[in-house]
Amino acid sequence: MEFVKLDAAGNDFIALDARSRGVQWRPEATEVQSWCDRRHGVGADGLLLLGPGSDGMDYHLTFLNPDGSEAFCGNGARAAFTWWRTLMANENQAPQEAKFSAVDGRHEGHWVQGEPCVDLHVKALPKDTPHGAFVHTGTEHVVLGSAPEDLPALNLVELAEPIRLHPDFAPVGVNVNVVATHPDAQGHYAMRTFEKGVESETLSCGSGTVAAAAVLRWQSGGKAFTFQAPGGKLGVVFEGQNRAWLSGPVHMPFKGTILPS
Repeated sequence: MEFVKLDAAGNDFIALDARSRGVQWRPEATEVQSWCDRRHGVGADGLLLLGPGSDGMDYHLTFLNPDGSEAFCGNGARAAFTWWRTLMANENQAPQEAKFSAVDGRHEGHWVQGEPCVDLHVKALPKDTPHGAFVHTGTEHVVLGSAPEDLPALNLVELAEPIRLHPDFAPVGVNVNVVATHPDAQGHYAMRTFEKGVESETLSCGSGTVAAAAVLRWQSGGKAFTFQAPGGKLGVVFEGQNRAWLSGPVHMPFKGTILPS
């Protein structure tokens, strides 16, 4: 089975072109776990399936976490849009935008200044909880603040695991994002994310970045924010109350073949 490896600001994915297999096709959870394993498999933060579109959509995106569970992934959506453009270019097309569906609904992608930009839906505006600010941006997030100087040395796993597994968020759990309380000299907010499904820190998180931006907007106003994650820079621009555009780099470092086990 042919695959492409995609890197979206440090979030890395295995991508499979499943457009000829039908929208219902997906690998078994054990296969996803094996492929995403960083010691015995290809290694990835998740699996992207590019399926056939319907009802005017160019394609359907399925994202599976390394444990095989399904979710929406903002960086995965940007990576998939980039790859889809490459596939279209191979067919002598060069689309600058796309409409696609995912588990949380319909989305759009645009190619802006050499980078993929996709829209995310803020399905639940920020609200205070005993654990931090809860936001739903296609998947569930808790956002916490940190002094910028404390963020690099923070034991994120120790902080995040009790929140991620707390009964208040059962059964689906939450991702946990820690964001600098003020930006650096370039106006970038540093942030780190612990992702459920991965059950560890990832180098960036698209939906978590939008969640962090939603909290900053809720607290201080504004509509455009830039974040510095360990894996790269991501931008968020809000359009109205419940729609945000996420932008950032995507690279395709290699492709290969998954052999039968």
